[in-house]
Amino acid sequence: MPNISLAKPFLNDAEERAVLEVLRSGWLSSGPRCLEFEELVANFIGRRYAVAVNSGTSAIHLALMAAGVTLGDEVIVPAFTCVAALHPIIALGAVPVPVDIDIKTFAIDPSCLAASVTSRTRGVLYAHLFGIPGSVSDVATLCRTRNLFLIEDIALALGAYQQTRHVGTIGDFACLSFHPRKMITTGEGGMVLTNSESNAIILKELRNYGASVQAWHRHRTDIASLPKYDRPGFNYKLTDIQAAIGIEQVHKLPEIFECRRRIAGHYDKSFDQLPWLKVMSEPAGIRFGYQSYVALVDLPAAPSSYTPDLRDRLITHLTANGIASVQAAQAMPSVAYYARHFNWPLSRFPQAMRADASTIALPIYPTLRESEQEQIIAAVRNFRL
Repeated sequence: MPNISLAKPFLNDAEERAVLEVLRSGWLSSGPRCLEFEELVANFIGRRYAVAVNSGTSAIHLALMAAGVTLGDEVIVPAFTCVAALHPIIALGAVPVPVDIDIKTFAIDPSCLAASVTSRTRGVLYAHLFGIPGSVSDVATLCRTRNLFLIEDIALALGAYQQTRHVGTIGDFACLSFHPRKMITTGEGGMVLTNSESNAIILKELRNYGASVQAWHRHRTDIASLPKYDRPGFNYKLTDIQAAIGIEQVHKLPEIFECRRRIAGHYDKSFDQLPWLKVMSEPAGIRFGYQSYVALVDLPAAPSSYTPDLRDRLITHLTANGIASVQAAQAMPSVAYYARHFNWPLSRFPQAMRADASTIALPIYPTLRESEQEQIIAAVRNFRL
């Protein structure tokens, strides 16, 4: 087993005390801590409403439902992402439509988008991967022109900015994840953000079986009658135990960002002269979140048909040196389920296939020691083609 992990959550006594306080309070389900957590995240990102749920996948599922996605609708998705973005579309009986990416951002290439819009298209699910902001403004313009909804998947982009604007503030919805590999964690958990009060009400009902009144509100106001149920929903609530952890994590965000940026800068300088490793540098006016440190492992003269041999050999080399690393994400057309059910031609997604074959994520987290960083850098630089 590698002795340097790919990721570690940044926890200490503050989270332990916060959880103990909730346990002693007698209220463990979604309640006052969730409300506080939602307000903190909404204020940090710059959106009016936040609805905490039990995972990032649930967040996407409920955002799609609130947007009105139903049987047979088409939703445009990036061809290179995580399956968690597509599975909720399938669950609703809708059809994901992959679009190739811009290799500089790993997000949907706006120039490829219009050709994929049909009469059945309802909206776009746009992912900002690895803390790298994509060209979402161009996508938003097209969505407004075609009357399509826009969901920003910012599960990997908390703390990423375009100019002075946090990602996730342009779409109709933004979806977060609080899995332990994300910028902050609640163990498992997620959140949907929106500026629409009506959408926020729908989201709150959907996460709680469709109930018109939340249990904490009934408890506080001594309402005796049961809620109304105008729509079916799910049990997607976040607990106050998890929210208490999340609150302390939000307080640590400045330190988390500073540590990750420092490590990423050290990597950038150390790998800059390697001809076979392309690092992702910040353009002017863009601030990466560095949820992951992702680079492309390929040669400048590589053919248009990429194979993962070089990247996979680097991963094996790093493992032998006690260092965890991983392929950063996947090209959805090559994932077994989607290949079997949709048979999307791989040739339509050259940049997604390049990313699938070439991306590598290296360890980056606040408690990664300088000696461990040097071990990682030395192992990468000692790799022989």
